[in-house]
Amino acid sequence: MKREKRYLYLDDFEYRLAVAAINYFRNQLIQTGKPTEDVDALLLKLLKAPIKKSNTDEQKENRP
Repeated sequence: MKREKRYLYLDDFEYRLAVAAINYFRNQLIQTGKPTEDVDALLLKLLKAPIKKSNTDEQKENRP
């Protein structure tokens, strides 16, 4: 079965918050001795996600 892709657009604050939250959860799993493979994969996917500028960001850069 084909997996559905979802796109999530985050600003800088939301991105840093998501990374910190997933890393905190990962640390909790490590402390309790539970496996972290799935959380590791999610964290790596988030860290490797491409940065795409929005139209408003491009307009701000093109202002005189």
